[in-house]
Amino acid sequence: MDLIIFLLLLALVVFLLRDIKWVTYLIGIIEIFLRLVHYIANHLGIPEVASFVNNNLPGSIFDILAKYSSGLFYDVLSWILIIFFVWFLIYLINYLFRAR
Repeated sequence: MDLIIFLLLLALVVFLLRDIKWVTYLIGIIEIFLRLVHYIANHLGIPEVASFVNNNLPGSIFDILAKYSSGLFYDVLSWILIIFFVWFLIYLINYLFRAR
């Protein structure tokens, strides 16, 4: 289910916006969202919330990739994801310096 949602969001952004910049932002936002939700759920002190989040949401996009792929294919997808994260970081740094 998580892979389907991720791929639908990615396809929607690519189809509607047709810009690699927006795909990069989407991937960065999803990764930050997943990590924040897991951190908050695990540190709230409410076991039911932590259990629900841990059982129903992946911890990161890497977890989604690991669940549905392995071996060389996983390595290639991971490196592609790393490239998107580097682009996301570059966009954020450029924004920081242009904002001054």
